[in-house]
Amino acid sequence: MCRRGSKGRSNRRICLKDLSDREKYRTTNTSAAVIGILVLAAIASAQSASVLTIDDAVALALKGNRDVQAAALEVDRAREGTAALKSKRLPQFQIYALGGIPLTRATATVPEGALGTYPATGPIPGPNVSVTTARQLSGVLVGQALQPGSQLWKIHLDLISSRIREDLAQQRLRQKRQETAQCVRQLYDQMAQTQAQIESAEAEEKTLVELQGETDRRLVDLAVLKSESFDVRARLSRQRHQLVKLRDSSKTQKESFNRLLGRDLELEFSVELQMLPATEEMNLAAAQKLALRQRPEIQDAQLQTRKAETELRRERAEYVPDISAGFTYAAFPNVSFLPQNFAVAGFVLQWQPFDWGEKRHKSRSLRDAAQQATLAERDAEQQVLLDVNSKFRALSEARMLLDTTALVQQAQRETLRETMNRYAEKAVLLSDALQQQGAVVQADSEYQSALASFWKAKADFDRALGREY
Repeated sequence: MCRRGSKGRSNRRICLKDLSDREKYRTTNTSAAVIGILVLAAIASAQSASVLTIDDAVALALKGNRDVQAAALEVDRAREGTAALKSKRLPQFQIYALGGIPLTRATATVPEGALGTYPATGPIPGPNVSVTTARQLSGVLVGQALQPGSQLWKIHLDLISSRIREDLAQQRLRQKRQETAQCVRQLYDQMAQTQAQIESAEAEEKTLVELQGETDRRLVDLAVLKSESFDVRARLSRQRHQLVKLRDSSKTQKESFNRLLGRDLELEFSVELQMLPATEEMNLAAAQKLALRQRPEIQDAQLQTRKAETELRRERAEYVPDISAGFTYAAFPNVSFLPQNFAVAGFVLQWQPFDWGEKRHKSRSLRDAAQQATLAERDAEQQVLLDVNSKFRALSEARMLLDTTALVQQAQRETLRETMNRYAEKAVLLSDALQQQGAVVQADSEYQSALASFWKAKADFDRALGREY
C-alpha cells in the first residue's frame, strides 16, 4: 500500500515504482512460462519426428502397403482354391429330394400276363389292369455316394495347374513388393534431396543476410548504390520464398510417403542422407546373373510355359471316360405302384464317344499356346539382360555426372567464401559478390539435379536386379 504524507509526490513515485516492478515481475514470469512451454513443445516435436532409415521404411512399406497386402490376399485365394480342388479326390455325396401333391392323377397300365401265365390260374393279371395314384402327398428321395476312379488323373492335372496359379500369384506378389520398394527408395531419396536443398537454401539465406548487413553499413557511408542495396534485399526475399516452397514440398512428400507405407498421413518423421555406393561395387557380370535368378518376370514366363503344357495334358485326358464306384439309394414314399425303396451298388460310366472333333481342335489350340509360352520365356531372359545392361550404363553415367558437379559445387563455394572475405575487406565490388553468389546457387542446383538423377538411376538398377530391399 502507498502512504500519503508531507512528501506525497515522493511517496506516489515510490508507489508507482513498486507497481512497475510488480508488473515487470509478472511479465517476466509469464514470458518464462511461455518460453518453457515452447521449449517443451519443441522437445516433444523433436522426439515425435524420429529419424526413419531407408531400410526401416522399406520394411514398413512391405508390411503395411495396401497394394502389397492385396497381392498377398491373392496368394491366399489361390491356396484356398487348391485346397478346395483337393476335396474332389474324396467320395462325393449327393441327395435329391422331391415332395408334393400331384396336380393330375398318374395312371399306369399293367398288361395281361405281365406277371406270368400259370396252368392253374392262367395269365396274371387276366385282363389289362389300370392303376391310378391318389392325389395325396408323395415324394421321391435319391441319395448317392460316388468315389472318383479314372477322374483322379484329371483331378491330378487340375491340381498341378492350381499350384502353378499359386506360384504365379507368388511371383506377382514379389513383383509388387519390388515395385513398392523401388517407389519407397525413390521417394525417400527425393525427401532427402529436398531436405538437403532446404539446408543449402538456409545457408544461402544466411549468406545473403550477412551480405545485406554489410551492404547497409556501406550504404550509410555512401560506399554502395541504393539500387545495389535493393538488389540484395530482392535476392534475400526470393531466397526466403524458395525456402517456403521447399518446406511445403517436403510436407507433401512426407504425406505421400506415409500413404505409401500405409501409415497416418500426419505422422512426423525425418530422413537421413544415404552414403553414395562405391564405384567398384558395380559389376555388370554379377548383376546379370543376379537378375536372371531374382527377376520375377523370368520365373513368371517359366510358370506360364508349365501352365500351358499342363492345360494341354488336361485336354487330352478328356478322351478317357469317367468311371466312378458308387452307391445309390432311392425311396418313393406314398407311391403305391412303385417299390418303397431300393439300393444299388456298382459303378457309373460317363463318356462322350463322338464330339465332332472338339477335343482335337482344343488340343491343337493348347499346343500352339504352349509353343507361344516357350518363345515368351526365351524372350523374357533377353529382355531382362537388356534392361540390366541399359540401367547399368545409365547408373555409371549418372555417377560420373554427380562427381563432376560435386567438384564444381565445391569450387564455387570456396570462391564465394574468398569473395565474401575480400568484399568485407573492400577489395571487390558488391556486384562481384552477387555474381559469385548466383554462381553458387547455380552449382548447387546442378548438383542436386545430378544427385536426383543418380538415385533414380540407382533405384532403376536395383529394380532391374529384382531386389526387394
